[in-house]
Amino acid sequence: MLIEESLESLTQIKGSVKAVALQTDKIYIEMQKAHNGIALVEEEMEKMGFPFRYSTLKSPTELVPLSIRIASLLAIKKVFHLQDAQISEMGRLATKSSFFTKLVLRYLVSIQKMAKEIPRHWQRHYTIGFMEPCELHEDEHFLIVRLKDFNVHAIFCTYLSGYIVGMIELIGNYSNITVQESKCQLRGDEYHEFRLTWT
Repeated sequence: MLIEESLESLTQIKGSVKAVALQTDKIYIEMQKAHNGIALVEEEMEKMGFPFRYSTLKSPTELVPLSIRIASLLAIKKVFHLQDAQISEMGRLATKSSFFTKLVLRYLVSIQKMAKEIPRHWQRHYTIGFMEPCELHEDEHFLIVRLKDFNVHAIFCTYLSGYIVGMIELIGNYSNITVQESKCQLRGDEYHEFRLTWT
């Protein structure tokens, strides 16, 4: 019953995402070097009620229903038996495989510029949700990222935490980066809040 309710909630997800997000999912699946990995994930998505083929993605800028993207993450987690830490790592690796992310961040030479760019980067990829300008405390080595109006699924919170870490790694030589979701809409908070620290 809980599984059915969870799948039903996926069908209620509004909004779209650029296809590049699903293309990074495909790259992650291929990195697992599992026999028929793509087919296994697609089969799991179909069981969930979201028939989809990664091969249908032609342009990284085309819009895909956000529900498909969440179903992709959930299917990958199930097929490869991933824990939360691995989902976060998947998000971190996506910044390395996304042409768009690398293209944008190649022009950002400081964490100050990145803090200002993250909200625009979000709007380029997602049709729902609003990311505030980041709250940067460089002297104290921490950054706060807030995402509003994005009450979707817990797996995305885990994925996004890793993605933000990956963005910081791309723009500088930061070490011991940690991230914690200190607030979450799914837990009843007003917005998602991620606190990142480094040395």
